[in-house]
Amino acid sequence: MKPVVKPVQSNEIEEVIEFAMRVRAEVFPMIDPSVLPKDFQHFTEQYLDRDDAIFLVARLGGKGVVGSIGVVPYDARIEAIEGRYPVDAAAEIVKCYVDPAYRRYGIGSLLVQELEQFVTGMRYTTLYLHTHRFLPGAVDFWERQGFTCIAEEQNEWQIVHMDKPSNF
Repeated sequence: MKPVVKPVQSNEIEEVIEFAMRVRAEVFPMIDPSVLPKDFQHFTEQYLDRDDAIFLVARLGGKGVVGSIGVVPYDARIEAIEGRYPVDAAAEIVKCYVDPAYRRYGIGSLLVQELEQFVTGMRYTTLYLHTHRFLPGAVDFWERQGFTCIAEEQNEWQIVHMDKPSNF
């Protein structure tokens, strides 16, 4: 059975946040799971009420949400890549999570492909993301999606900054 990927609707927000926070807690046990990220605190304003952002989920039959991915305008907050993108030119991929029980079935790739379809109608020239070397297979996954490494931070977070031109 192939997952269905669709934009989150307002009646799904609570379920989607619960999914993402559960997977995030497994992937990043060092982050306090009781603190909701700002974008989730303002989910409707961040993802639903804008034409330059979107949040998608993958559903698999009766299993519910098995994956998520979002895109928002990149806000130039990261020092390691300061000045790389013109204002409003880059979109940042965020909250790309796949339920551990459903990894290695192509759900992450499907989420990225669907996200890219939505982004083609937006103003962005580049997709940006960051991941971490300590996440097994993460850098390889994004490289298979066509992203290239643009910077790495040698710190406890092992952050790898990656991007891809939006002429997919």
